[in-house]
Amino acid sequence: MRSLQPEGHVMPSEPTLWDLHHHTEADWRRILDSGPEQAASWIRFAAERGFRAAQLVLGQMHLDGHGVPRDPVAAYGWFERAAAIGSLDARNMLGRCHELGWGVPASHAEALHHYRRAAARGHAWGLYNLGCLLLYGNVRRNHEEAFRCFSAASEHAQGEASSKALGMLARCHDEGWGTPVDHLTALRCYQAATVSGDCWAALNLGLIYLETNCVGEAHAVFEVALARATPHCLPAIAGAIIRLTDPSLAELKTQAEELVQALGEKPRALSLSGCERNGSLHCGTAWTLNATIVVAHSLRLIAAILFKQTR
Repeated sequence: MRSLQPEGHVMPSEPTLWDLHHHTEADWRRILDSGPEQAASWIRFAAERGFRAAQLVLGQMHLDGHGVPRDPVAAYGWFERAAAIGSLDARNMLGRCHELGWGVPASHAEALHHYRRAAARGHAWGLYNLGCLLLYGNVRRNHEEAFRCFSAASEHAQGEASSKALGMLARCHDEGWGTPVDHLTALRCYQAATVSGDCWAALNLGLIYLETNCVGEAHAVFEVALARATPHCLPAIAGAIIRLTDPSLAELKTQAEELVQALGEKPRALSLSGCERNGSLHCGTAWTLNATIVVAHSLRLIAAILFKQTR
């Protein structure tokens, strides 16, 4: 049976193969706006018929428990199917699953294998995650290759992977990881990453401004860091801000505490041994790697993906 939609389009109440191939992007948006359970039935229908974008999103839904039961093993299976037919996003997610033990035993060696395959095809998240693993993972470290990965990822069109890669380039220049120490270039990378949305870069930039007594600029970028912080990194960012001693930041510290409390968390202390000076935190070590990079394929975006994808 079909029902008439507000804009005059006749929409099926149940998925059909004909509609899967003939829906317009507007049709998909109405389906996906109808609610996670109904959207999940359409996405599963498409995934079971070989649409790799649907397989990818269904895997993410099982990871998150959004519209379907949370099932990391099922998620891994859908990522594996999508990767087998060419999805680089899914290949990267296989790396994430192996890195973090989602649906499979944790293995950084296996994660490295999948990240390399995605990175070799120029996938921004694959490049970024490969670089992070080469810096911090339980694999043979290679700072020079990590630096090249971040450089390549940062050159992609604007997006979260690009902004995070810029933040990591800043860290490399700041610490001399795979490249000579260059604090001026690090500063420029932190600024660019902050503008493009990386909350960790905003935190580090604020700490740099404090060290140079640019309190007004520091206050502004700390606000950016809090506003853009993900639930995973907000406690760490708040933990850094709350420990600052400049009295002009008192209101910002209160805001940080309230945001973390609203999340049901507590500020998380960063490792700062030997890195405090002049009443502020050293920008080079206040940063903590946020290893959990979620691809975050939202349901509203799958409409365009499914509409344009060829099988």
